[in-house]
Amino acid sequence: MSIQKLEIQILVENVAGPGGILGESGFSALSKVQFSESELKILFDTGPSPVAFLNNAKKLQVDFTTIDAIVLSHGHWDHVGGLKEAIALTKKRIPVICHPQALSPKIFTEKGKKYDVGIQEFFSSIDDLKKQVDLMTTTTSHEFTESIMTTGEVPRQNDYEVLSGDLKDVTTMKNGETVPDELEDDLSLIFHLADSSIVILAGCCHAGIVNTVARTEELTGTSDIVGVIGGLHLHDASDDRLSWTNQELKNYPITKIAPCHCTGFRGKYALSTAFGKKFLDVSTSSTIKFEAAK
Repeated sequence: MSIQKLEIQILVENVAGPGGILGESGFSALSKVQFSESELKILFDTGPSPVAFLNNAKKLQVDFTTIDAIVLSHGHWDHVGGLKEAIALTKKRIPVICHPQALSPKIFTEKGKKYDVGIQEFFSSIDDLKKQVDLMTTTTSHEFTESIMTTGEVPRQNDYEVLSGDLKDVTTMKNGETVPDELEDDLSLIFHLADSSIVILAGCCHAGIVNTVARTEELTGTSDIVGVIGGLHLHDASDDRLSWTNQELKNYPITKIAPCHCTGFRGKYALSTAFGKKFLDVSTSSTIKFEAAK
């Protein structure tokens, strides 16, 4: 099936929207994919808590019963906090797709105190989650159709896009051992439109947007990337990294770049300077649209 139209509506983002739409530090977006004779809806992340998520969903009149699947970009609290409520609103046993490490504890240590900043803070156990949904975990790309897929685990291939700040103080469990969390669970959604153009939807992009673009090229066999939407985790990036990121991204035919959440002011400013009118200053409730050329 070929994608004719794509709409990405931001349900939760740091910046509040008009008409009583709440902002909250986190991310959630609803993707509406139109094929020639059918439609597919994918909820991507669920924000940091039920507060803004439920308020905004009601204000925007989101019908969760029509959502076909939920994808988690990774297991951090600010992307999974509304998951329990989202599941309940679908009123069905819905598929939830993520990397297996997204379900592991993510322990942040500050001044000797330990905090779980992962998904297990919101469920009594992962078994509890499994009872409610069709949980599908994979390290590789998950394909919904030949034109919609996740990146799966994104290889780190450069020296710029490395974990920084508080992320270096988070540990997780892997193979029964406590290890530094390298955020292997970071993934993005890829939409391959009928005209061969590509749109990427990222949650936090801890793997780096340049690495994510490279992974997208590997999976799709094309460099025709026209859209980049979502958190790009550039809020604490060095000037060198920001300059390098812009240089790398300008190698692609991007027509719309809509950075959110953890991109931060400095990241947004750098991208807006580099991309001019192609840069979209979005907020919660914004909708970004793409249509395949005829």
